[in-house]
Amino acid sequence: MPVNTFDVIIVLFYLALVLYIGYYSMRRISGFKDYTVAGRSMPMALIFATLAATLAGGGATIGRVAFVYETGVVIFLAVFGVVFSQILIGQFVAPRVRNLGNVYTVGDVFGYFYGRSGKLVSGIFSFLYSVGMFGVQVLAMGRILETLTGFDYIPMTILGSVITVIYTWGGGMLAVIYTDAIQFIILTVGVATTLTLALNNIGGVPAIVEKVSAIDAGILDFTDGWTVAAMIAFFLTFLLGEALAPFYIQRYVSSRNALDSKRSVTYLGIFYFFMTTAVVFIGLAGVVLLPGTDPDLVFTTLILEHMPTGAVGLIFGGLIAAVMSTGDSILNTASTIFTRDIYQEFINPKATDKQMLNLAKWSTLIVGIGGILVALLIPNVFDLMVFIFDLWAPSIVPVIIIALLWGKARDRKVSPYAAIPAILAGIISSLLWNYGLNEPFQIPTLIVGICMNLFTFFIAHQLTKNKQPTRAFMQEDLDPEG
Repeated sequence: MPVNTFDVIIVLFYLALVLYIGYYSMRRISGFKDYTVAGRSMPMALIFATLAATLAGGGATIGRVAFVYETGVVIFLAVFGVVFSQILIGQFVAPRVRNLGNVYTVGDVFGYFYGRSGKLVSGIFSFLYSVGMFGVQVLAMGRILETLTGFDYIPMTILGSVITVIYTWGGGMLAVIYTDAIQFIILTVGVATTLTLALNNIGGVPAIVEKVSAIDAGILDFTDGWTVAAMIAFFLTFLLGEALAPFYIQRYVSSRNALDSKRSVTYLGIFYFFMTTAVVFIGLAGVVLLPGTDPDLVFTTLILEHMPTGAVGLIFGGLIAAVMSTGDSILNTASTIFTRDIYQEFINPKATDKQMLNLAKWSTLIVGIGGILVALLIPNVFDLMVFIFDLWAPSIVPVIIIALLWGKARDRKVSPYAAIPAILAGIISSLLWNYGLNEPFQIPTLIVGICMNLFTFFIAHQLTKNKQPTRAFMQEDLDPEG
């Protein structure tokens, strides 16, 4: 079905708007701090909007609709995992990170607790995580534009990525937060419009449930084909997989104070439940209206074939906003990680602010290219996201949560030697259990990885807690800045 010219104009206007915001923000940037953490001056409403727009990216929209279409409402386990994760982090973790001081990245937190070695390892992991997650957004962007224009997936993937890279490169975190605020509104309106029109088309929620049951009753059955262990692992994947992701840490420290950080993340968890519930029902509507469709194209095809003129452009704009808002966040975070945690820490400690700013911009371009390559090599949105989560959760997440919550953060009760062996144990055991042993006894990989991480951490801590740290493990102090 061809797209109406009016709808195309709406989408083009949106794309032009985000490019203008990038140009406007570029003129307000005076240094590395503005480019990476927006001067630590953002109010709660803007932090909430940028977090919400970032969390509801390509995996949370197109990917989750595809999952519901293929597998069913067991996706709610993922929803509950994310909701609980964000509320707990908002209450207990985000304000502690904000109060640490002059934090820019996950690496700064690791350096504070685990020294330069911890900072290097976390910096490398965080950078690779960010490149992979940007690939998820690139992939989703290509699927959206492929459906909208009718052109081939590969050039559309590159086009969407280039636009995101350009405004992020120019405006940094200021551009990211300003565009995310607009994208949050467009995304929310777009999803709400899609859900409302889809429900009206089918006859309401009872009609969707009845018709889906007639097509495939297993889609509405939480336990259909799932063991208890598999469901627990699925829940944990999303409870921990995006917890303390590098781009969220950067938001926590961009807020004006710890209270704003706490409230914005807590509200995010509540918003996400309602947002993703709407996405689940959109997936169920796809089961009824679009049998036999490529799962990754269900959301976009539903819009194209069943929404009226005007709504098509608005909703496509919302989907593009969802993907871009996450993509720009990841790009800016990855460039910050490389510039601060790797370049300044290990290559050029005397780098000037101007050198740091220029390198951050070049890093944005490099990460953009890397994300495009990832997307072209792994063409499934949801599978790629789950794979990344399965590596992040058993490696970085446990050791950073322990450090932040074990007593007062400033007491630094953890041994600086404990993190690296725990990270290596978590990721090596996960890879071996999943790819080498194929999950024996049906014990999920994530559980094994986290258990090995925690076990190794506490053994290493007990063995080294009284050991005087060498220079590589000397805990770094943070300036008490804002």
